[in-house]
Amino acid sequence: MSLLPWQAEAWNRIRSQVTDKKVPHGLLLSGPADSGKSEFVEHLAGYLLCSNPAEQACGECSRCQLLEAGTHPDFLTVTLEESKQIRIEQIRDMINWAQQTAQQGGRKFCLISPADRLNLQSANALLKCLEEPPADTIICLVTSEPARLLPTIRSRCQQIVTHLPPRDVAIAWLQSRQMDGDLALLLDIAGGSPLRVLRTMDEEFLALRSEVAMALAALSKGQVSPIGLAASLASRDPMQVLDLAYSFILDSMKLEQAGQAPADQAGELATFVQAVPDDRRQSLLGRVCEAKSSLSGTSNANPQMLLEWVFAAA
Repeated sequence: MSLLPWQAEAWNRIRSQVTDKKVPHGLLLSGPADSGKSEFVEHLAGYLLCSNPAEQACGECSRCQLLEAGTHPDFLTVTLEESKQIRIEQIRDMINWAQQTAQQGGRKFCLISPADRLNLQSANALLKCLEEPPADTIICLVTSEPARLLPTIRSRCQQIVTHLPPRDVAIAWLQSRQMDGDLALLLDIAGGSPLRVLRTMDEEFLALRSEVAMALAALSKGQVSPIGLAASLASRDPMQVLDLAYSFILDSMKLEQAGQAPADQAGELATFVQAVPDDRRQSLLGRVCEAKSSLSGTSNANPQMLLEWVFAAA
């Protein structure tokens, strides 16, 4: 995986530590969603596990080939399985793996993602491991929400933050990837993330974005009920619907406060601002956030009922 151009500064810092043989046992990689955390950690793992690294992994040695094939015995990923949390059993298995001798004779690298889904028991077990780290083992925690981690875990990890790139850098990178369309508008829609543009800004996404905007405008004018609106969106990914609704509400506030609105939704936003008072939009935004938390939490929330509850605030 090639390093993203806006990650060069963070990469040079960690590579200098590797060169000076001062690699920390615990790393905490954080940053906004779609800021390139996965790309950075993949690049880092390859570099640390490579037999002949220079400025990056060689990509040719047996260790690199094993990592590329997903069969490197000294690389471990701990992530969500059937549960919506990372369980203590997973951390115990990781600790047992970390205490074994590296099969390839080099370092071992463990990726824990999303680290904010560690429950209290698994977090405490991980903390003990970070306090007494196994030799030549790097544990890298990845999250978009570092504040949800135990402060004691954060304090035992070196923190690396992946920032979103400047606008001109993002547009130039998208152009290099042969992206078509109004890149400035797409970047605005994606919250400044060129990776999100590349990954999600296809015709299907833009069609759903338009559908959610028109539906909220119609809801604000009483042309559709919250139940009817939720039913019409029931077949869609509920988290994506909530993300789009969240963006639409925020854009309505920007329109009212600064007169700025994405060109593709200007009409719907103007209708929404005129029909829905600011306090109701604030309430609606709060409900969207609560619904997103419910969907990503441990409870088995009913998506359609959640959407009905959210839209009732409008």
